[in-house]
Amino acid sequence: MNALSIPMSILRLQYKIVRIPLQLFETNVVQRRDTEDPARLAYERTVGTLDKVIGGALGASDIERRGSKLVERTDDLARASRLDELADETEAQADQKLESAREAAHKERAAAAEAADDAAREARREAEERKQQAAQDAEERAAAEKQRADELAASRVEEARKAEEKQREQIAKVEEIVSAPAEAELADAAEHQEEAEAKKEEAERIERLFLAEKND
Repeated sequence: MNALSIPMSILRLQYKIVRIPLQLFETNVVQRRDTEDPARLAYERTVGTLDKVIGGALGASDIERRGSKLVERTDDLARASRLDELADETEAQADQKLESAREAAHKERAAAAEAADDAAREARREAEERKQQAAQDAEERAAAEKQRADELAASRVEEARKAEEKQREQIAKVEEIVSAPAEAELADAAEHQEEAEAKKEEAERIERLFLAEKND
């Protein structure tokens, strides 16, 4: 190791030691902010420029590359942030135009809706009149039909009553005709039953006599 390289090594080591508090600050404070936060971008670009310059001066390629990457990243993020702002501004203008168009359309719709409401009210009025007339006509037809139905029902009830009365008369006549031979048959059956009982008693008497003679 020559005499010139020794001081450079010491300087690089010292710079790394100096960067330790900055790294702690970055970890605990800076990195907690949004990646596109202006304060973070300004800090990271400053530190990146410092690493790039010091790394180049000390011949520390790793520090120089780290600084270059940090500067490039902050530049890209800053450019993206400006593009976002421009896009937001353009979007705001578009939203304003859209809102104006919506207001105009709303006014047109309100006018059209008012006209439609007037037409609808007139149509409902006419429909209500037709409905009332139809209801009145229906009530009159229903009343007439009910009267005809009541008259028809009363006529049928009277016819049914007469038919039932006639049927009862016919049944009474048939029962009267049928009951006469039935009574005669009952009297004849009673007479035959008496004869049968007399014959049965005579048979039992003869059987008793036969048994009595046999036992003797």
